[in-house]
Amino acid sequence: MTGTELDGLIPVAAQDMRQVVAQAALLQDWAGRQLSTLRNTYPAWDIERERDASGQMWWTARLRQQLNLDMVAAGVLQTVRQPDAIALAAALAWQTAFLQNARTRVGTWRACQSEESNQRPGLMEGSHPATS
Repeated sequence: MTGTELDGLIPVAAQDMRQVVAQAALLQDWAGRQLSTLRNTYPAWDIERERDASGQMWWTARLRQQLNLDMVAAGVLQTVRQPDAIALAAALAWQTAFLQNARTRVGTWRACQSEESNQRPGLMEGSHPATS
């Protein structure tokens, strides 16, 4: 191989090396990208990576609002902890469904209450029959 041929390979090798370095940087910050994706996908949750007393790393999500009885009855948890981002994403998908079920139950209950008060003459909205 001549010097001219080697000089032609240097720019190509340099470009390949830049691509390898860029890919390595992306892989090193893979956890950061997963964390960002989870936070953007599940804004109702505070999501962090935490190390426990034994040194194990956990992906933890804490619901930003306090639980109420309807949420507990629907299966919503205040805190979800999983060993990796994929497992946490799966758990949060279920929790999102549970949250939606809790909201639907409350909406259905309120609609039924409103319907009942409209059917009873003389009963004002928001009043209870025992106190009227």
